[in-house]
Amino acid sequence: MRGNLVRDVAALNKVELLPWDGWGIIEKRDEEMTGDDLALLDRVAVLTGDDIPEADQVRRLYEDDARLRVPGRIRSYTRQGVQEIELVGL
Repeated sequence: MRGNLVRDVAALNKVELLPWDGWGIIEKRDEEMTGDDLALLDRVAVLTGDDIPEADQVRRLYEDDARLRVPGRIRSYTRQGVQEIELVGL
């Protein structure tokens, strides 16, 4: 669920990746999640939960928080194993 939520936030910010791509807060293990991490995800879920997301607030969160923002390098979990992918144009 966490991965889908964060990928949706990226897509709302015009960065569409694949369901098997990971970065930031997606990559954290459950036991590594902090109260702040969970509060951020709850806030994002509320902002994107309606038919019309709160786009301006979601955009600001995405731009301001590295846990959500897609970096220049991500991990892609494929049948060939985990691959480090360099993204161009971000």
